[in-house]
Amino acid sequence: MHATKRKFNALLQGLSNPRSSTSESAPKPMSGDSQRGASAVASQDVLLQKRRRMGFPESTAPTIYSSSSNTVSSISSVVLRRPGTQTGAKSGKDALAKYCPGDRDELLKRLATFQELTDWTPKPDRVNEVEWAKRGWICQGKEKVRWVLCHKELIVKLNRKEVDGEEVPVLVPSEIDGALVDKYCELIVASHQQDCLWRKRGCDDTLLRLSFSNSTATLAALRQRYDELCSRASFLPYEFNLRLPDKLNLDEILSQLPCDFFTEPAPSEKPDASTAKPVNRAALALALMGWQGLSNARIGAVPNSASCHSCLRRLGLWMFKSKEVGDNGQVLVPAPMDFLDPLREHRFFCPWKSAQAQSRGAASGAEIELAGWETLSQTIKNGSHLRDVYEGRPKRLSRIFPDSIAPSTSARGASSMSGTPAVATPTGPDTPVADAAHDDGEVDEKARDAKDKERWARLRKVRSLFDTKAAKKFRRPLSRPGTGHSNKSGGA
Repeated sequence: MHATKRKFNALLQGLSNPRSSTSESAPKPMSGDSQRGASAVASQDVLLQKRRRMGFPESTAPTIYSSSSNTVSSISSVVLRRPGTQTGAKSGKDALAKYCPGDRDELLKRLATFQELTDWTPKPDRVNEVEWAKRGWICQGKEKVRWVLCHKELIVKLNRKEVDGEEVPVLVPSEIDGALVDKYCELIVASHQQDCLWRKRGCDDTLLRLSFSNSTATLAALRQRYDELCSRASFLPYEFNLRLPDKLNLDEILSQLPCDFFTEPAPSEKPDASTAKPVNRAALALALMGWQGLSNARIGAVPNSASCHSCLRRLGLWMFKSKEVGDNGQVLVPAPMDFLDPLREHRFFCPWKSAQAQSRGAASGAEIELAGWETLSQTIKNGSHLRDVYEGRPKRLSRIFPDSIAPSTSARGASSMSGTPAVATPTGPDTPVADAAHDDGEVDEKARDAKDKERWARLRKVRSLFDTKAAKKFRRPLSRPGTGHSNKSGGA
């Protein structure tokens, strides 16, 4: 019995001893690969669990070690793959499963899933697609919302029922309808799991707002939208096919844009392509309303369509262009649609159209709520005013005063600065032109002084905004003694 135990212990020690003979170490590579494979599977499992918590798709995870016999890879495929799931279809949904309440692009991607009318019909404001998307939900089929990370699904139906395979509206009392809205409003948050982050906090209301704080970036974005629409000029409707808001004045906008707005080439164009071309007023009007060219991820730019990147609405341009127009401007063959209202074509939550969506989260003391296109027009107007104020005086005076007055002013200024007396010109009843020039010079001088005073008053007002109490205290003891600003007299 004891001899058998000793032999058994020796056998166990020989299996675990790394310095064994060649005959005994023959199965060692097999055990090494199995240990390496087991550790790789464990580390890969931990890595995938961490990526799932962070919201990254599993398709982008690094592959684990596989031996020549593909033993480890086959084990990983059995352990790590879930039955009944498709990696290709899931990767696109996992991208929407991230918790990112401050990401505007991700919010727009979730809103894009609600844009098909066959899947999602209009709902009351409290349970519309914006409220669902702000809490991380996406549209997944007919009147159904889903949260990928929680794998929760809800059917959202208010006052519709299915009759003979078709949904028809049903008259529901206001009390029942209100109770349903309240219930769905509660389910937007309560349907998430208890540990889901979307249950605690959703997207902010200000995330859909458009930013016009940087005028240079705003004009660059306007120029980009204009260039994209100009590349589709053959499909753009005529200007008379557009129904623009009464407040939008294209001639005024053109006069307020910078001088090099149309001449400076876009980054995507070649410098020699920026020749003097007439302004495409229809493209400019659509660009001011937030429209730009539609591009598809697979086929690239779509030449006959436009889109809005804020509400993801797509617009077929060919439907609104008159098919045949005579030489005198008379429409011979009309378009399929009577006119194009670029403002109405936006979705209800689009900040280009809705002043409420654009002003969400703004200061409570705002005077007037402006939509996105109105804010853009005001930004262009403010930029034009600032350029007129801060550009050189001769250029500004040439805009205000006629060219015939400029020589008399410059001659008078040159004579006063040279130090030599100017030659007196005879002024009498026979020289009325000299009197008129003298009167015009006085008027010019008064107007110039008034403009200078107004400009200096504005500069003082702007400067006062940056003056603090600390700066005033620092500048107070800088006055010299003996002057009128000194607290002590010179003899003290």
